[in-house]
Amino acid sequence: MLSIIILGLISCSPSEKDSTIIFESLVSEEYQTFLSSTELEVIPLKTNEVVIGDFSMVRMASDELYVFSGQEGKVHRFDDSGNFINTIGQIGDGPTEYRGPAGFVVFGDSLVILSQKKGTSSLYFYSRQGEFLKSMDFEESTYPSFELTDFGYVFSTGGNTVFENKHNLHSRNFKGELIGKFYPIIDRAMFSIGVNNFGRGENCSLYFEPFNNQVYRVERDSLIPTHTFDFGSFNLKENAFDSEDPYENFERIMNNGTAFILAYSESKNYAYFNIMLQKNPDKPEVFHLLLNKKTRASRLIKSVEETTPAFQFMNGDRLLFLFHAGDVLNLAKRYPEAFAGSEDAIRDVKMDDNPIVVITKIDF
Repeated sequence: MLSIIILGLISCSPSEKDSTIIFESLVSEEYQTFLSSTELEVIPLKTNEVVIGDFSMVRMASDELYVFSGQEGKVHRFDDSGNFINTIGQIGDGPTEYRGPAGFVVFGDSLVILSQKKGTSSLYFYSRQGEFLKSMDFEESTYPSFELTDFGYVFSTGGNTVFENKHNLHSRNFKGELIGKFYPIIDRAMFSIGVNNFGRGENCSLYFEPFNNQVYRVERDSLIPTHTFDFGSFNLKENAFDSEDPYENFERIMNNGTAFILAYSESKNYAYFNIMLQKNPDKPEVFHLLLNKKTRASRLIKSVEETTPAFQFMNGDRLLFLFHAGDVLNLAKRYPEAFAGSEDAIRDVKMDDNPIVVITKIDF
């Protein structure tokens, strides 16, 4: 089902304007309706032994898939058919190893892994074949997430004030040299929430954060607003941060109801958001929101327990998801019509197999 909302035309261009999305005006559809109406590509990941982990990130670059297991602290590399190529990175205390892996980017012929320690962070560089190349150490802050930019890298501090840090974002060039600190931390009693704060646009990096209804495009030393959400009754209340106790504030926010933007990415034609509405003691509601940036049409899709946020747009308007094998089998059993044409791809999949990549073609 399509909805028309208040939405300005957006791209990663200097002329883009902030737009307001009235969430309560959107009409939602069931997840199986979305799956049945889109072209699906299902890619089981094949290895000799089942890989383990929480699989908190997947990226596609140069027609290869890179799957990050935070539990293992490794990145597994596959071709675009799901065939295993090699593994990159290793947790440990040696000179080519790291602790506290928090994410990765693919840059040219190398893969860069972010490692965080108490008060400090490092980047570890590997070839795509897994050979260690070099590392960079940063003393300014513990960075919970980062993203590749045209000028180098942008890091989120997660609001961490260690070493008297006063900014949410640090930018660095490709040599690791600090370019700037920007987007000041708001002085309020709330603990740091170390989440991934970045998404990918067509030719840029995007930024979002907890307790903020606005999302942004990242520049060298500033943020440019791209969308603002009005979540109605789930907007933060005026008394959200009245206490000096961050746990008391968090409990009040959850009791009053709030909205979390969990993922944000863009292609030339579409924007994607993963949004969670939460109010104690009710069960959270999670949605996938797709926006057509040219026609202003939208699709608000109710998530189901088996789904995770999409990770990126790739090759135009194809949206990349990563599922546990058992979740795909459950979805295919409940909604067989949605997986019509993908039966061969999942016929030999077992409940405890490797993750499965699902790519949906967005066209509305």
